[in-house]
Amino acid sequence: MDNQKSYNQISKIINDNKKFLIITHDYPDGDSLGSLEALYQLLSQLKKKVIAVCRGELPYQYSFLPDIDKIRKDIREIDLSGKDYFCFCLDCADEDRMGLDFKLLKDSVKFIINIDHHKNNTNFGHINLVDSQKSATSEILYGLIDKYYRNLLNHKIALGLYVGILTDTGKFQYSNTDHIVHRVVSDLLSFDISPSEVYKYIYENEPMARFKLIRLVFGRIIYLRSSGLIYSYVTEKDFKRLKLPFSAQDEIITLMRSAKKAKITALIKQTGRKDFKVSLRTSNNDIDLSKIANGFGGGGHRMAAAYSDNGSLKTVIDNLKKAVGKNN
Repeated sequence: MDNQKSYNQISKIINDNKKFLIITHDYPDGDSLGSLEALYQLLSQLKKKVIAVCRGELPYQYSFLPDIDKIRKDIREIDLSGKDYFCFCLDCADEDRMGLDFKLLKDSVKFIINIDHHKNNTNFGHINLVDSQKSATSEILYGLIDKYYRNLLNHKIALGLYVGILTDTGKFQYSNTDHIVHRVVSDLLSFDISPSEVYKYIYENEPMARFKLIRLVFGRIIYLRSSGLIYSYVTEKDFKRLKLPFSAQDEIITLMRSAKKAKITALIKQTGRKDFKVSLRTSNNDIDLSKIANGFGGGGHRMAAAYSDNGSLKTVIDNLKKAVGKNN
């Protein structure tokens, strides 16, 4: 289905119906929360009944977003017995990214609208507005709002969209930053957004203990000359000892990625006794990290991807080395 047809169908669904559920992925980031924020504000302005859900911990870096405190954690607490909600799934490449029982969700809502920009999206929705050429899910939403609801575009909506694009372009330094992105951002900034204030909230708002975490991670860095892989790890014990939330590790991989010799950078993060998330970054245009992540059932983009793995830390590291070796 072409995207223009999807845009038309989505706007009709919004206009003709009253109850909406918005869900984004577990371990949320700036694009997932920014796009959720923008859509939540739009539907609220249209006097719809709207409920936002994110199962994961909400990173403190985004606590400045309006109404973020209204996001619910557990979909089971919502009365979906009438099966009359239309559900938006934002920034989720597949059903598992939401961290909930997708079959239960599908059986409990009237319709699922999947909006995403990951090229490996499984098209799990009744409508799939997926465009991997866009820098962020927030940029896709901008297209919908600008075309059909331009008169409702205000500071709160623009703020969410700006945050999503800012973070998913790596502060406008990734290769997905093009002239169209800058045109969109230029428009959003006209809605009384201060780039310096947003930057300060997201990137200059760290607890002092986070610098101890950075020191730990940097002290564990290993560089493999043969593959150009630089990797490190952070454990559950680190977070607990330093009294930091999981989101405190955000952007540490960006610091690691700046190493001159790094072809591929990986940060391994423990999320359970034998559960790990692995984030991947590269500045090399010849490397496609999504291929590595896909091998573990993960996904992402050419220069930024992630996946989950299980076992001991040693096993996860060994699996990472093998995967990088195969794809290098």
